[in-house]
Amino acid sequence: MTTVQAASLVDKFGLETSAENNFNKDLGQDEFLEIMMAQLKHQDPMKPMENGEFLGQMAQFSTVSGIEEMQQSLETMTSTFNSQQTLQSTQLVGHEVLVENETMSLEADGSAGGSFELDATSGDVKMNISDASGKVVRQMSLGEFVSGRHDFSWDGLSDQGERMPAGNYNVSITASDGEAFTSATVLTSRIIDSVEFGSGSETTLNTRQGDVLSMADIRQIRQAVGSTTNSTEQ
Repeated sequence: MTTVQAASLVDKFGLETSAENNFNKDLGQDEFLEIMMAQLKHQDPMKPMENGEFLGQMAQFSTVSGIEEMQQSLETMTSTFNSQQTLQSTQLVGHEVLVENETMSLEADGSAGGSFELDATSGDVKMNISDASGKVVRQMSLGEFVSGRHDFSWDGLSDQGERMPAGNYNVSITASDGEAFTSATVLTSRIIDSVEFGSGSETTLNTRQGDVLSMADIRQIRQAVGSTTNSTEQ
């Protein structure tokens, strides 16, 4: 039943329904049922409503009811999903995660690393490390790898064996594809320091390296710092 039809029925039967002042809005389930029952009550006995017309209105009523129930179900599912995502995000504090980013952080002591992904087996995988100015400070041949995800590590030394200063470095990894080389997807690690909850269901993750991430940015969750929790891939 359309809004125009509803308005016509209210005028015809003199109904005072909650739908009377809401014809510019969608007709609700209660108003639909009230007007339809009034239509049956006031119909001319000599000219009863055609079966087809009545069944059509019943079908519309069922559709309206079904849509409302579906909307309620979707709202419940969304609320449940948001709650689960909130709980999961708080458990990430202190964990190492991998994100699709070519920038990695080198501490004053220790190494830096991450992972790379290959679409196909390659007989020659190479890695270049560049400083903030774009100068290549280390070139490494990693060897042969099958398709999939693999870890890499850089000891923080230059090609000349000198210890590089702490800071951010860019890593690029290429894999031989016949006579050519193609770029591999690089994943570098971040440590989650805190979680912020914005308006609605918006959640952001602040990293020790200064990045602001969303849950969708995380490709792998590794064990918490100082724990033995298993990693989770996404």
